[in-house]
Amino acid sequence: MPSLVAKKKGNKLYYYVVESARVEGKPRIVHQAYLGTAEKLAEIVRDRTAPIPLAASTRDFGLPAALWAAARQTGVWDLLASLWPRPRSGPSPAHYLLLAALHRICQPGPKTEVAEWYRTSILSALWEFPAERFTSQAFWDAFEQILPEGPEAHSAADDPLEQAQLRLLGLWKAKQLVSRRLLAYDTTNFYTYIASTNARNQLAQRGHNKQGRHNLRQVGLSYVLDGEHGLSLCHHVYPGNVADVEEFSTSLARITRMLDQNQIARETVTLVLDKGSAALANTVQLDEAGVGWISALPWNQAPAELRSRAVEELPACSSAQPGVRASAEKTLVHGREYLCVVKYSASFAGEQLHSLTTSLSRVLQALRRLAKELNKPKARWKPDQIERKIRRWLSAPFLAELIRYQLQEHDGGWHLQFDFDSAALPQLLNQRLGRTVLLTNRMDWSAEQVVAGYSGQQQIERVFRGLKQGDWLGWDPMYHWTDRKIRIHAFYCLLGISLLQYVHKQAQAAWANLSIEQLLEELAQIQQFVLLYPPQGEKGPPRTAYVLSQQTLTQQALVKTLGLERWHRSTPRG
Repeated sequence: MPSLVAKKKGNKLYYYVVESARVEGKPRIVHQAYLGTAEKLAEIVRDRTAPIPLAASTRDFGLPAALWAAARQTGVWDLLASLWPRPRSGPSPAHYLLLAALHRICQPGPKTEVAEWYRTSILSALWEFPAERFTSQAFWDAFEQILPEGPEAHSAADDPLEQAQLRLLGLWKAKQLVSRRLLAYDTTNFYTYIASTNARNQLAQRGHNKQGRHNLRQVGLSYVLDGEHGLSLCHHVYPGNVADVEEFSTSLARITRMLDQNQIARETVTLVLDKGSAALANTVQLDEAGVGWISALPWNQAPAELRSRAVEELPACSSAQPGVRASAEKTLVHGREYLCVVKYSASFAGEQLHSLTTSLSRVLQALRRLAKELNKPKARWKPDQIERKIRRWLSAPFLAELIRYQLQEHDGGWHLQFDFDSAALPQLLNQRLGRTVLLTNRMDWSAEQVVAGYSGQQQIERVFRGLKQGDWLGWDPMYHWTDRKIRIHAFYCLLGISLLQYVHKQAQAAWANLSIEQLLEELAQIQQFVLLYPPQGEKGPPRTAYVLSQQTLTQQALVKTLGLERWHRSTPRG
């Protein structure tokens, strides 16, 4: 019969299950199983006698909890709640606005899907509103309260969304999140599926779409973010048929007005612009506005002597910008003296070379196929058709400099001859690839300071990619079809970007070099399990336990740094 035996080794007792029998007439231990220390034995007994859960369910925890924590820590939630107070019962317009922003980050989709996502997320436990309160119609009614319909357009002073942007900028300033005063500005557009017959919509118009969907109506977006923290400071939704240069005048007036109202001195602010904003009219307006600015300069407008300088002649930047060289000199542009900087980036040159070789191979193959098509006896091509097709193929950067072609008429048909200019490639490698020319009115800045300042433009381009590709936050598809709802859609999308950038900044303190895409993936994997146990005794309600999913080292660091345990512990206990 098995028995429990304790054996002392050193100062500790270790327990075994032993089985004895007579061997040759003498009692002997014929089998023994090691159990461990008394603590280990008690744990085994506890596990064997633990009750089995009646049911289990999961909640999305990591990402919504992190974003909700950011809204509370930054004061965004308190600000929204003060702008749109809560009614006597039920969620407030601020709840609907913030929930729309968080849903677009966590699980983008139409408002008809929000209630189900909310029900399976930690927000349902923290807010304690039933999921049925967040129907599509409820969102529509809440947005009507946020931006009421009036007989005429609101002025900037009484427009609720303009005032909300103004208050948010003041909040970021108070939190010292606009410290370096380096602001990146850019514009983009988003195509929509709004019907051509919809006359109620004035924002969605046809124009040159940056995603190539010229057949669809589109809306434009101008955007300003903080170059260091990536927070959305100012944005404007404008008709899709307005050119970027025209929109700049409107945006600059809005930017300066918001700076003045928040008592941010204009001369302390530096706007970072892309090369499309370096037009003469814009530089004049920038100088009149009294703000500093850095802009990329179109290559053909840069001084020839500066842009053709050998890479070896450009001083290397510090280790903060590896592989980057830059040189600056004062020069006349648009009739005024500015500081002109030529920047060379080894990584950018590699990216351009890779893109160029890929495009070059594709276009040479297309030209070969076209030449064979033209040689067919029954080929009927018009010269303007052929020229249009070839020009479209050579429209990619640098291809027209590397490929030479001739189109000749022969026996009633057309003969295409093309060649690769091997002499032009070394010149392109030595004097063009990897180079950017920058222009600024910050005459006392060094070349490296200008280059570092311009890097803020890369942030805004990443934001636009994140919006369009859905990697950060899903702008598309936009299911709204009225101007006011489109403006609210833009507001909560960019509010979501600010919260996400804030969380990312915190997360980098826990895990260096963590990208936003990696952050979203890691947080999305952190789930909360809800376990329902039978009641203790014959009476009483079932017991509920809450545990987090098993976490990787990265996830453990994120939970600790972002303070997510607080929201796990504050889950109501049933």
